[in-house]
Amino acid sequence: MSKFLLSILVITNFNYAFCAEGKGGMPQLNPESFISQLFWLLIFFTILYLIINSVFIPKIKKIREDRDNTIQKLISESKSINDSIDDIISKINNEMKKEKEISNAQINNAINENKEILEKKISALDKELEKKTNSVLEDLNNSKNKIEGKIPDIVVSLSDQIFEKILGEKKKSNLGDFKKFLEDVK
Repeated sequence: MSKFLLSILVITNFNYAFCAEGKGGMPQLNPESFISQLFWLLIFFTILYLIINSVFIPKIKKIREDRDNTIQKLISESKSINDSIDDIISKINNEMKKEKEISNAQINNAINENKEILEKKISALDKELEKKTNSVLEDLNNSKNKIEGKIPDIVVSLSDQIFEKILGEKKKSNLGDFKKFLEDVK
């Protein structure tokens, strides 16, 4: 029924527009054709509205929903990736902390072992130094005793030489005289 009415209106309007053209001037500005123009404007915009509303807007809505879904999907994937990255980072940090503690313990053990080895070597060197020091001191004491034992002979010989140089006479002193002299001095 609506198609029938629409076709009648189109034919009627066509004849009216064709007649207005014969009168001269611009038919769109002719007040007699305003009703017809308003009618067709209303029909045209109604059809255009229905086409846009039924065809284009659903497609745009679908595209927008797909875009929003894609964005939400990507956001959730990025959040899960970030969470897994955070888990990996925390695992790496924990493993690094454990390995650091293990390496510190190994370093401390190595330091303690080296300290013990060093202390043993130092004590061995100290003992060897003490032995050498005692040996040197014994040698010095032996040398001192030998020298002290030779002092009376050296003194007697020296006094004979001094006596000979001063007086010009050779005289041999006795060791016993020197020992008496030492006892008198003490």
